[in-house]
Amino acid sequence: MYKRALIITGGDVDESYHVEVDGTLLIAVDGGLRAADRMSLVPHVIIGDFDTVQSDLLKKYETNPQVKILQLNPEKDDTDTEAAVRYAMEQEITEIDLLGGTGNRFDHTYANMFLLKMAYEQGVRITMYTGLSKIYLICGEKLYKKNQFFGKYISFLQFDGPALGVTLEGFKYPLKEFDFDTRKTYRLGVSNESLGEDAKVTIREGYLLVVESLEDK
Repeated sequence: MYKRALIITGGDVDESYHVEVDGTLLIAVDGGLRAADRMSLVPHVIIGDFDTVQSDLLKKYETNPQVKILQLNPEKDDTDTEAAVRYAMEQEITEIDLLGGTGNRFDHTYANMFLLKMAYEQGVRITMYTGLSKIYLICGEKLYKKNQFFGKYISFLQFDGPALGVTLEGFKYPLKEFDFDTRKTYRLGVSNESLGEDAKVTIREGYLLVVESLEDK
């Protein structure tokens, strides 16, 4: 039924994000309902243990028969955001955009990065958006068209272990069969740039976390 999902969770939400409502499953996660409400989005699903959403806001949607409310036990192994991702995956959705995945709670921000890998290994692509950045995971080979870059900068960071045999072509700072390994480097790969042409990333083994960013000026 749905081609993709938009999950709005309780971190810092870029409310300027353009939502393709048609064919998109809208999921609000606990306190993320505030942002969804401000964006005039009526979620199909509201999920969470509801420890951060105002009760009066939640009541606004409880009487809407088009809204499914899933209340979670606050004592659980996964976060509310992970539960939302797993729910979307159960609907056989393979593309998820995530708003509010970063914020002042660094523990939640860091944990959310691992959701990218959990989903990726099951054939689901999660893209996280902040006000300045687009964040996702890659492995194997990734091709970029010159008009597909999100912003001026693009950073490649090893994730959950070394990324071996990395080759960057079509970037300001190219690499050839380089191993991203903390025993060799900690920050190589930060703030690369496109040359304004098609580009390609090849990874022989492992994953890279990619952060495409706008200039913060």
